[in-house]
Amino acid sequence: METQAAPKLPPESVALRAPPRPVTRLNRRMLVALSGALVLAILGATWWSLHSSQRRAMEGPGELHNVERIARTEALDRLPEDYTKLPPPLLAMPEEDEALPPDVPELGEPLPGDLGAPILRAEREAQGYAYGEDPAEAERLAQVKEAEEAMRSPVFFGGGARASRGVDGAATGSLSAPSQFDSLLAGLSPPQGEQSPTTATETRNRGELQPPASPYQVMAGTVIAAALVTGIRSDLPGEVIATVTEPVYDTATGRHLLIPQGSRLLGRYDSDVGYGQRRVQVVWQRVILPDTSSLTLDGFVGADPAGYAGLEDGVNMHWRRLFAGAALTTLLGVGAELAAPENRDGNRIVYAGRDSAQEVINQVGQEVTRRNLDVQPTLTIRAGMPVRVLVGRDLVLRPYRPAALRVGAEP
Repeated sequence: METQAAPKLPPESVALRAPPRPVTRLNRRMLVALSGALVLAILGATWWSLHSSQRRAMEGPGELHNVERIARTEALDRLPEDYTKLPPPLLAMPEEDEALPPDVPELGEPLPGDLGAPILRAEREAQGYAYGEDPAEAERLAQVKEAEEAMRSPVFFGGGARASRGVDGAATGSLSAPSQFDSLLAGLSPPQGEQSPTTATETRNRGELQPPASPYQVMAGTVIAAALVTGIRSDLPGEVIATVTEPVYDTATGRHLLIPQGSRLLGRYDSDVGYGQRRVQVVWQRVILPDTSSLTLDGFVGADPAGYAGLEDGVNMHWRRLFAGAALTTLLGVGAELAAPENRDGNRIVYAGRDSAQEVINQVGQEVTRRNLDVQPTLTIRAGMPVRVLVGRDLVLRPYRPAALRVGAEP
């Protein structure tokens, strides 16, 4: 007997999901009320702060100190208000013509170590008034203190006032040892971070106005524009040549040509380069004019067009050499590790050789890496690089005239 199949329901009437929960919404009126209350609170706080600052400005600054009551020390409070309230002296000395009572013994000269004077001084101080120090005692104590300082003072010159007196006394003599010269310098110069009393109290500069030595001068602070003729490589020290690219005139008027364009500059560069350094130090020692006349320079500093000391162009930190040494050491170590079989039941000589090779390779790798790190960077400056010469001292020259004109002017 066949069972009758259930009738098929239409898809619209089948609910696949439960009905969603209703969404709870906030009351719009409540939100508007809260927002309004917050805005009013902010406006009220702003108004109060502005008006309170105005009130404080109108009232003026308050009193910082109590000026009605002046505090006095306890020692002043214990003193008498006027001379009538001074206490009487402790002991009244009799007059010369008055005779001593019969029961008063006559005392002789004070003995050494007598405590009468200290006891009397203590009693007088206890009465509320003390007497000044004895001038003779004060002078004796000063002499004792000076003698103790003289015993503790060093043999050679020292710092401070004593050092200055020693310098004045020894100015005419000769220094017989370098240690005396060093101590002299230590006495003349103030300690680091302190200013000498003379410098602190002076109100006028020590230097005086110097008249010009010649109307044809290039004063200190002038910048001479030039360009490198030869390149620089900091592996070794050497000479460097540059040519002046702009004419240099006298500083006073700017009408007299002193160093023409095309003059040669001779200098030297330093090969001592530290780790991380990127600039080459250059100093200029001589300038040669086109008429072959020359002038010696006192080591003027070479700078770049911006005025920074030294020249910067190419920097080689030798990273390739360092990484190549580290990679080679790693490959050798891996090869030594793979040379021995995994099973340790074999020959012990193989394992001993592998361990020894690994140790040697590790030491060699560390040494190679250390030496590569010790290699200083190589700085290179290309030819044609612009350079500036900072004139550090006044140059006394003459107006430049070409050699042909100078020869033609001669009789």
